Amino acid sequence: MIRNVIFDLGAVLFEWNPVRIVQTFTDSTTEQNILLKEVIHHPDWLSLDRGTMLLAEEIPKFAARTDFTVARMQSFIDHVLDSLQPIQATENLLYQVLDKHFSAYYLTNMSNAFFETLHDRNEFFSLFAGGIVSGREFVIKPEPQIYQLLLDRYDLQPEQSLYIDDNADNVKAAKSLGFHAVQFEQTDACFSKIRDLLKIYQ
Repeated sequence: MIRNVIFDLGAVLFEWNPVRIVQTFTDSTTEQNILLKEVIHHPDWLSLDRGTMLLAEEIPKFAARTDFTVARMQSFIDHVLDSLQPIQATENLLYQVLDKHFSAYYLTNMSNAFFETLHDRNEFFSLFAGGIVSGREFVIKPEPQIYQLLLDRYDLQPEQSLYIDDNADNVKAAKSLGFHAVQFEQTDACFSKIRDLLKIYQ
């Protein structure tokens, strides 16, 4: 029996679309490609998620690689944060999950700085029973240690837990540890599949 529902954050509970992010920051396709390559898809971004680099340290490095000023790079980072808006359908699912007395948790690859901003901006974080942020733990999905950390910290059983993530590798890792898991898409079919697994009927 499923008792716990575990949400990824980016592209599950919050919008995360790097191409759209850069397109809404600058009209220059050259700059868009540079920002994708040298910032969002650069290995240093993964280091932010892992917590081995701090955002304040990285912004000057991002600026140097892109030939942006530090101030403009800070503006881009602010734009990225502003783009992380809640996905209303998933937020509604969260409320339904809680209304049916499941416990809700989050498990995210995200820098601590980004998470703290999202946490402060969104009151629904107070409804979660807990969660794991990679940037605080120095481990990232799909490494099995981060899933085990969630289980151990909150005394959860994987067979009683449904994990929702947009990334196929992360879903595969969760399943290998015994979780129920769904690869998330913003489609009616995906939300119906999740509700069916949880026996939430509207």
